[in-house]
Amino acid sequence: MATMPHRDAALDTSMLIQHVRVQNKRNSFFSRALVLYYPHLSVISVYEMELGAYRARRASDLNAFQISFNILPVTEAIARKAAKLEADLIHQNLQIGIKDILIASTCLVHNLPLLTINVRHFDRVQGLELIDLNTLPFIDE
Repeated sequence: MATMPHRDAALDTSMLIQHVRVQNKRNSFFSRALVLYYPHLSVISVYEMELGAYRARRASDLNAFQISFNILPVTEAIARKAAKLEADLIHQNLQIGIKDILIASTCLVHNLPLLTINVRHFDRVQGLELIDLNTLPFIDE
């Protein structure tokens, strides 16, 4: 089987949480995504992961991944995109929460598709490309 070129993509926090919690890490959505995608994280996902670790009184869950993520900060362009996006969703009564707004806006500004388990929120964001997790290849044992 020919190898496919990697593509840049953002990973939502839900992908990271699932990887931390699942026993078979080899076939978590996160591990499967690495076969095809270079992982980028919004700084908001770093915040969410660190908060979860601190609340559970354990060391950083991000250190367990043993890879380098490209961490994308919240910039002025992302903040402006997020404000417009949230206003539009409020007018439609489809709010998704500020953290998800910022993650979605990061993807839109950087023109990155998003891998997420939380499709229910992110599919409300017009123009955001979501990657179907069922298309991720399984890793041979």
